[in-house]
Formats: sequence, structure tokens, C-alpha cells
Amino acid sequence: MFHVMLSYPLFGEGMRILENKTDLFVSNDGDLRPYLEQLGKADAFITRNVHPTKDILDRCPSLKIIGIPGSGYQNYDVEDLTRRGIALLYCPNMNSLAVAEHAVGLAYALLKWIPYDDEEVKKGNYGVRNRFNHGMMSGKTAGIAGFGHIGQLTAKLFAANGCEIVIYDPFRTEEDAKKLGYGYAKTLTELAERSDILSLHMPSLPTTYHIFNEEVFGAMKKGSYFVNCARGSVVDEKALYKALEDGTLAAAGLDVMEKEPFDMDNPLVHLRNVIVTPHVAGVTKESSEAIHEKIVVTSLELLEGKEVRNIVNPDALQHPKWKEIFGGEK
Repeated sequence: MFHVMLSYPLFGEGMRILENKTDLFVSNDGDLRPYLEQLGKADAFITRNVHPTKDILDRCPSLKIIGIPGSGYQNYDVEDLTRRGIALLYCPNMNSLAVAEHAVGLAYALLKWIPYDDEEVKKGNYGVRNRFNHGMMSGKTAGIAGFGHIGQLTAKLFAANGCEIVIYDPFRTEEDAKKLGYGYAKTLTELAERSDILSLHMPSLPTTYHIFNEEVFGAMKKGSYFVNCARGSVVDEKALYKALEDGTLAAAGLDVMEKEPFDMDNPLVHLRNVIVTPHVAGVTKESSEAIHEKIVVTSLELLEGKEVRNIVNPDALQHPKWKEIFGGEK
């Protein structure tokens, strides 16, 4: 029976499989240090936003798999994991539509001031209806920063709601945009200038760190809207706060921030023209059920010596710790 450790419980069938077919330990904690004994004997560690450091991995000689029930693995040193013989499994594109829906949902909530009005009415302020600051999505220009799988789906949803679409992605061409009937911005600043609603879908990389800075936010239309369902490190939060305070941005919807769980001392969290959700855009019942089952099933299949496709670093299987499993074939 394989030893498996979870940082937090999974959802649905994936959790039931682990409970019935493995020696399972769930730490239910964002700190791994109190659980080094359990992690040290684990064959697989399936983790939701808890990343073992290199000094912790030094104490885990049996660990063969780190499984991510999601698509983002930028926080891992893949080369180091490969050297250790630790296969990194992930689940790309399985919650993309959920994230796209959340981005558009945040945009609607911002345009219609739904959380603000709800709070005011429940305080007895029915007169809040006389602010006349609600907007319509139809006819707006939606800028999509990052045109990967999630960005493409988000663009389709915005377009279906009557928006003109403009995309920015350094790996896409103007011809790519024209084929879809979309506009194209050559720079992020140009995208900001043209957008009524700007939806961010760029990965966390050294090249994207704080790429949404004071210059970019300063270029946005006065009274425009900003949505981030990607990664918090892409945004300079001080610059975002300034744009919200000076009226450049009417409002922002943030599913992610640079520090997670969110720092409650961060002034962004307390602005009434900011909606925050706890990095939950891709965490629907439907997507979680599918992703959690996928990461569990493929982790166990790989430990049984079966081929899987959702492996980031297949060269890890060349490590001596996999020889007994694959009979020296990998």
C-alpha cells in the first residue's frame, strides 16, 4: 500500500480513492515542518498551495511524486525535483472555463456594484439606488492580458456579452487576433489605454513580476475596471491601490494577491471598490471533482509503473528510485 500525504483534504472521488487504497495522512496545515516524519515516508505528496522547500525535500528520501491539483507549477524548481527523482504531476486546462467564468463574474459584479449595493441595502440604505453609477457590459472594450487557454475562454465569454475584445500577449501576433475578430495591442500600456475592463491572465514569471505597474495603471481609462484571476505577483499592489484611490480605476476584482492567504493589513482588502475572493476562481464543485480525481488516479498509476501524460519532468523517472517500479525501462 502506498503512503500518501495531503496538505489539505481533496474533494469527491479523489479523496475516497485515497482513503480506500492508500495509507493516507492529511496534515491540514500550511506548515510542513511539524509533519516531516509523515512526509519522509510518503511515496506521494499531493498539495494545494503548500510547497516543500529544498531542505525539507532533503529529508524525504522515499518521495517520488509531488502532485498539484491545478496547472501552476512556477513555484517549483523542476530541475532540482528531476535530480531528486521526484516526478511533478499537474492538471493543465481542467479548470480553465471555471476561471474564465469567475473573471467575467467579477467584472459584472464590479460594473453593477453588486456587493456594495447589497451591503448598503442591508444597512437600510435603499437610496443607494440613486447613485447612478452602474454600468452595462455590452459595448465595453474588454482587454485580455495573456491569451493562453484561460485568456481565450475569457475573451469568448466577454465577446458573448457584447464586448469588443483586444488582446495582448507577446507570444501572439496581430494576425492571430484578426482571425478571431479581435483587436491587438502591441504593448501592455496600449492594452491599458484601450480597455474599459482589463482582465489579467498572465503567469507568474521573472519577466512578469509587477509588470502591472504605475505606468500601466496610469494609462488606463478613467473609471475603468481591473480583474485579476491569474497570479498576484504580476501586479504592483501599491500602484493598483493608487489607481483605485485617485479614480483612474473605478473598481477592481481580485481573486489572487501577492501574499496568500491575503494580508489583512493590506489596504486593498479594505477598499469598498475592491472585491476579493480567496483564490477560488478555478475551484468549482465540477472542476474540483475532475481535477482531484485526475491527480489521484495518475499519481497512483505512476507509482504502479503505468505511463501518464500529465508529468512535467519525465526525466525524473530515470532516477534510481524508479528502477524497481519500471524495471529499468524508463
